[in-house]
Amino acid sequence: MTKKISSKKSKVTKHKTVHKKEKKHRKPKDKNAPKRSMSAFFCYLKARRDGLKKEQPSLSNTEIISKMSDEWKAFSAREKEPYNKAAEKDKERYAREKKIYEEKKKRQSKEDKGKEASPKKESKVKKGPKKTKKTVKKKAKKSPK
Repeated sequence: MTKKISSKKSKVTKHKTVHKKEKKHRKPKDKNAPKRSMSAFFCYLKARRDGLKKEQPSLSNTEIISKMSDEWKAFSAREKEPYNKAAEKDKERYAREKKIYEEKKKRQSKEDKGKEASPKKESKVKKGPKKTKKTVKKKAKKSPK
């Protein structure tokens, strides 16, 4: 006698409490903040992309990037030098812009704190009790003129 083995497997599920991790909320990005500086490689990509696209228009973007990446890896330190200098200039630009941005941010936060600290002027008009439908009806019943 042979037993028939079924190809179907029964699924046994266990009920477990799955705890989802809370997502960490990032600070909203400030649109006025200066753009970060580019690396030497990105300076190279910026300079080389248009030329490579004209040379080989059939390449897709991913192929262009991988080709430029291979070229960059093959470069010597001397060939990378102009792009390293461009990256240094961009770092200096970023440092200048960031310094200005931070000063503006500090100045603005001081102004905002000053506005919050100053008391609001209240109007001199005295406000009486609120008139509701019930109070209006009561007054109308009391004084029938």
